[in-house]
Amino acid sequence: MKTTTVQYGSIGQIPLEGTFIKAEQKNRKEKTMIYIHGGGLVYGSRDDLPDVYIQKLVNAGYDFFSIDYPLAPESKLDDIVNSIQKALQWFNAHASSILELSTTDYILFGRSSGAYLSLLMNKQALFKRPLAIICLYGYYSLMDGRLKGPNRYYAKFPKMKYNDLLKLLEDKPIVNGPLEKRYSIYLYYRQTGKWVYQLIKEQESLSTYSLTEEDLKELPPTFLSASTDDQDVPYHFTETLAQSIPKNELFTVNGLEHDFDRHVNLVESETLYYKIINWLDTID
Repeated sequence: MKTTTVQYGSIGQIPLEGTFIKAEQKNRKEKTMIYIHGGGLVYGSRDDLPDVYIQKLVNAGYDFFSIDYPLAPESKLDDIVNSIQKALQWFNAHASSILELSTTDYILFGRSSGAYLSLLMNKQALFKRPLAIICLYGYYSLMDGRLKGPNRYYAKFPKMKYNDLLKLLEDKPIVNGPLEKRYSIYLYYRQTGKWVYQLIKEQESLSTYSLTEEDLKELPPTFLSASTDDQDVPYHFTETLAQSIPKNELFTVNGLEHDFDRHVNLVESETLYYKIINWLDTID
């Protein structure tokens, strides 16, 4: 796959970039999949989606554009949201001149915290809203007690000390957080119940970055998937989204971990992307 890297903005002196892959001419849908990675807003990178899935989407005729965003806690949610807005604005302004696209129609695709950010974008004052959203094991509110308190699953791991946490934090914004280093930060926050509070500034409210029931009703067609045994984000979130979003399709799996599709050879993972592509073909 031929990739193009572009810079859509910066935070401090750190560039914010995106990777673009164009579908072949013979099978083009003239719609761009804009991908927002997961990682609890603390770790991860824009290239975390396995190539096999990207290839499936591109082969199905969808252009693919994965984007950076600054990570917490070095950056807070206002900067994270602003960076994604900048990416969408850049896409709208440069889809024709730089990416050589004939349309700015796009679909937001997020996994875990990326799904959360995708849903949140629809609440923002955007120039052009997404045609659809793909929300894999995501959440829509930071106000749920199961996210605000200590997580029982993460409590099973050895307790991390605060001083060890401080050694992992950077003194400047970062946009690429390797799992082997940054996961410990997320683990500490989930063990202590401090996670959501590390995402916002002291004077801000969690409600600012949470969707209401009315917000959910205004979401575009949305594809949903999660495991009933999700240890990280309770399945309740996906269930509520399925009950509230006017047009949605739900693919539920049982007995699997949170980000089950990172295992590309699972039957459920193969089925998931087959269903996503079939569903996308129904979106006008």
